[in-house]
Amino acid sequence: MSAVTHKFLKRDDLEDRTYQSNISQACLEQSTLVILPTGMGKTVVALRIMIERLEFGKILLMAPTKPLAQQHFDFFNKFIKADVSLFTGAISPSQREPLWSSSQIIISTPQVISKDIEADRASLEEFSLVIFDEAHRAVGNYAYVSIGKHYLEVAKNHLSTGMTASPGSSKPEIIRLCKDLGITAVENRDENDSDVLEYIQPIKTRWVKIDMPEAVKDIASQLRKLQDYLCGKLYKGGFLDRPRKVSTTMILEAGRKLQRRFAQTKPSTPPNVFNLMTTQAMAMKTAHAILTVETQGILQFLNYSKRIIDEGKGKKSNRANKWLSTNTDWKIAYEIAKSNKSNHPKLSRLVELIELQLKVGTSKFIIFSEIRHTASLIVEKLDNVDGAKPVRFVGQGSREGDKGMTQKQQKAILDQFRNGDYNILVATSVGEEGLDIPSTDAVIFYEPVSSAIRLIQRRGRTGRNRPGEVFIFVTLGSRDEAALWSSRGKEQQMQDIFAAGRLEIEVPTTEELAGSNFLNSKDSIQTTFRKD
Repeated sequence: MSAVTHKFLKRDDLEDRTYQSNISQACLEQSTLVILPTGMGKTVVALRIMIERLEFGKILLMAPTKPLAQQHFDFFNKFIKADVSLFTGAISPSQREPLWSSSQIIISTPQVISKDIEADRASLEEFSLVIFDEAHRAVGNYAYVSIGKHYLEVAKNHLSTGMTASPGSSKPEIIRLCKDLGITAVENRDENDSDVLEYIQPIKTRWVKIDMPEAVKDIASQLRKLQDYLCGKLYKGGFLDRPRKVSTTMILEAGRKLQRRFAQTKPSTPPNVFNLMTTQAMAMKTAHAILTVETQGILQFLNYSKRIIDEGKGKKSNRANKWLSTNTDWKIAYEIAKSNKSNHPKLSRLVELIELQLKVGTSKFIIFSEIRHTASLIVEKLDNVDGAKPVRFVGQGSREGDKGMTQKQQKAILDQFRNGDYNILVATSVGEEGLDIPSTDAVIFYEPVSSAIRLIQRRGRTGRNRPGEVFIFVTLGSRDEAALWSSRGKEQQMQDIFAAGRLEIEVPTTEELAGSNFLNSKDSIQTTFRKD
């Protein structure tokens, strides 16, 4: 194995991978969006760009979460000969102020940087490189957007790099992302690129199809009656395009329309707008209830429904919960569930799959589950399987009756998983993005995800050093199927956008971005491929 060598590197044990070298060289030529699947070393690419830019000025790398920022800090501090500082919300402005001057490299969450810029405590004028990790987060009011524009306006020696596994599935999304971060080129790689092939392992994907139990069908049918009623009211109010067969995305968009109407009409907002805002909230809760019972099970629906009913009885309850807790359709669904308490058949199939995989020599698994309650049930069931050593892995936020994990606890569990004390990590979405989770033999989706980004991130947890397997559990006739086809379709759309090797889209040049025509200027963006 040849290693990366450089005067600013403390160590010589980083593998010199061809595609990482090619990408980093391209990123030094112009501001670039790097699209690289999870597990292929975006952090190493960032390091290789950093060590080349270090002599030209300070460097800023941002990551969306504190644990991920900490992880980057540990990595770069370990490898780079430079004064590296970590900024998070836990470090006060007065503590950060001298570090802005003394640090050569700053690793930070974006919110901290944005606040320091807004308060005139800092400027990116002297920074020779700004890296946006998980760059797909640069949407709307997210701090990456304002930081990207500030950097363009003030930098003496501008160079931006965005890192992501998936930038979005449509041209407008990618255009917007590039504009906001001041990016004029794209480096995209997947398993088919010639400079990648020697470094990847095959991943086999299988669907595990599950029949929906009759009791689940009955509960979902009752809830759909309620959803149709609520969506009918939103349709009559002009906030939905149709009254039935409405997706969660459509209900969310109705909520955004209502918020805009509220902002336009206050302080004399008509009563019907307030009423429809409550209706939209109830429609969202009903959609979530349908999703929960179909994809997770009756016990999880009971848990969610009981919380709605209990909150609805409270004196400080919101209008949505109060109304739902007394609604006939909701109560009937709840009673059916109480009479049919059982686990989703996914759970028994999962146990069978784990037993079989352990027998054939699969040594490490990650199981992704959307809901913490389900993650707990999975761990409880797998605890009884010979050879299985499961552990639950969740985020830092606390839910009602479910305390989150501290960053220290998360790190301890990942270390134990890496060392073999556990061989099955049962993770919620916290296990998808960024964290240094060891590679596994198999990744199991307890339910499909509708997002292409999340699909790519989850799948990237296997197939790094040896062939991997992905199992996706799908309840037939449920929203699982819609989510599965949605994510696959979006991933294909993204691949199609870059398939031609050159993408003609409206992206401003660096000079135009810094000028007054920031949002309207036109140029093309070059996408670089190295395919056979």
